[in-house]
Amino acid sequence: MALPVHATTTAVAQATTTPISLSNITATAQSLWSHPSWDVVLVFALLAIGFFYGISTGKKKAATAIIYTYVTFAIFSAIPVDRLGALIQLRDILFLQIGLFAILFILLIFMFGRTRTRGFARPSAWWQIFLLSFTQIGLMIHILLGFLPKEKIATLAPLTKNVFANSDFHVWWFVGPIALLIFLKRFSSLEE
Repeated sequence: MALPVHATTTAVAQATTTPISLSNITATAQSLWSHPSWDVVLVFALLAIGFFYGISTGKKKAATAIIYTYVTFAIFSAIPVDRLGALIQLRDILFLQIGLFAILFILLIFMFGRTRTRGFARPSAWWQIFLLSFTQIGLMIHILLGFLPKEKIATLAPLTKNVFANSDFHVWWFVGPIALLIFLKRFSSLEE
């Protein structure tokens, strides 16, 4: 018998407030896998897309996507979205924010992302691509969830709320990808 979504969320929330043990972790994982909420499915889908994009295009393109995310956020921050929403008479500005951010990101990829190579990239260490993809998609999810009002953030699954929408991790999500790029650059120079 399937539990309602709010019962699953309550079970996960209760499991996160009790001491950490293998049984609590197992119960939380079973709850997430048996009745995932839309935001958890979306996060896993974006992470998978990011990973396969990184595998197919290579480490350099995955690193470049991180830089594009920062540039998109900088440009987006300079755009008066509230005035633009009022100009086109939107009641809910959330869709405008997410859409504008996505359009800017895609435009940057197409404007600066052209390369002469075709097909799959040279093989790279899968763990490096996974880390680059995770931090890039994590940063993007953190930015997009930052557009949500507080009452909408409160309805997210605990995994999404605690990892990606947590304001305590704001600095981590903005510094982490750059720190990873620096680490991987140093690591690859040591290998050569």
